[in-house]
Amino acid sequence: MTKRFNLLLRNSARTVWCAIALTGFSAHAQSWKPEKNIEILIGLTPGSSQDRTGRSLQKVWQDTKALNVPVNVVNRPGGGGQVALTALAQHAGDAHYFYIASPTVVTRYLTGLGTFHFTDFTPLALFGNQYLAAAVRPESAVKSARDLMGRLKRDPYTFSIGINSAGGTLHIMAGLLVRAAGGDPRKARITAFQGGELMTAGMGGHVEAIVTVASNILPHVESGKLNMLAVAAPKRLTGALASVPTFKEQGIDLVVHNWAGVFGAKGLNPQQVAFWDGVLAATVASPAWKAFVESNQWEPEYLNSADFLKHLYAEDKRLRPALTDLGLAKQ
Repeated sequence: MTKRFNLLLRNSARTVWCAIALTGFSAHAQSWKPEKNIEILIGLTPGSSQDRTGRSLQKVWQDTKALNVPVNVVNRPGGGGQVALTALAQHAGDAHYFYIASPTVVTRYLTGLGTFHFTDFTPLALFGNQYLAAAVRPESAVKSARDLMGRLKRDPYTFSIGINSAGGTLHIMAGLLVRAAGGDPRKARITAFQGGELMTAGMGGHVEAIVTVASNILPHVESGKLNMLAVAAPKRLTGALASVPTFKEQGIDLVVHNWAGVFGAKGLNPQQVAFWDGVLAATVASPAWKAFVESNQWEPEYLNSADFLKHLYAEDKRLRPALTDLGLAKQ
């Protein structure tokens, strides 16, 4: 009887644990739950990486019924995220508002282009990393990363490169390309666009090359409107990007990634943070989210709220020297 009772007890415990994992709740977090619509703020235009992340988060929550309230995505482009962060800052203590974050939260503060520090909000989760790539129009004389280096070496100050959000990791990568060619990044023709405007500029010939997340470029490569020169990954990516060589393969030691995460408003209490820790952990474990990660060539890396905050301090230390070296750091 005792042996059978212990087996039943273990099975019951396993059932309870599975229920917690699937619903995203913990006993501690059940003292708080959403009471009104959830709003996911996007600092860039539709079509950007942050926009796709926010809308995928919305879809997973709606499809899995993870929440008992509606979820809305609101694009507030401008200032490389400054407009959306300003909106989030107006909701201190309110756990119904989110911002899809990237390294620009760290870099724009360091470069003096943004007024908010990451401690002005509540970091809730890191989702993963996306590697950057460079692309040109198919008719460009630049056909490879080696060609790009040759062009930049001839005159690094006339070849124009488009990016999203001045002072971010895309800006760092563009600067590193110029520096690798022997030029001064501070004199280079690097132009910042908002979200989907970057693709329009690249395809329309308003700039000679663009730097952005590889998965953003892929649809335009498949439609024949862009040619991806190389991916700034340590090794080739898989799936639809398996045919794209890395910069390293072409003799250029360049690895740059862009992470994606989510911030809440400042001053969330422990019960609110615990609730979202549970929901977000269950979200990244769901098949729908894993499919999104795979289709967008992410390197999955989930960090909860406490670990994400530690990661942000580490990012500050990592990115500050790079920005200083490129002549961009102000803080």
